Amino acid sequence: MSTPNLTGTDEAILDVLKRGRESDGPWGIATKGYLVDETGYSRNSVYNRLEVLEARGHVKLIHESTRLFEFVSDPRDE
Repeated sequence: MSTPNLTGTDEAILDVLKRGRESDGPWGIATKGYLVDETGYSRNSVYNRLEVLEARGHVKLIHESTRLFEFVSDPRDE
C-alpha cells in the first residue's frame, strides 16, 4: 500500500495507533471501537479499512474477542 493509496480513514487510524510513540506509556494498541471514537469516521469505514491495513501487514489483530489491534508499520514511512 503506497501513500497515494491511503484513504483519509487509513491515515486517521495510523495516526491514532502511533499517538504516544514518543512517550514512556503504551502506544500502538487500540480496539476498533476506540478507533471509531478517536477518528470520527463511521464504524463501517473504520472496520473496512482495518481489514485492508491488516491484510497488508500494517496492523495485526492481537485479541479476537475485543477486536484489539496493534500497530506494525506505517506505509507512509516506507
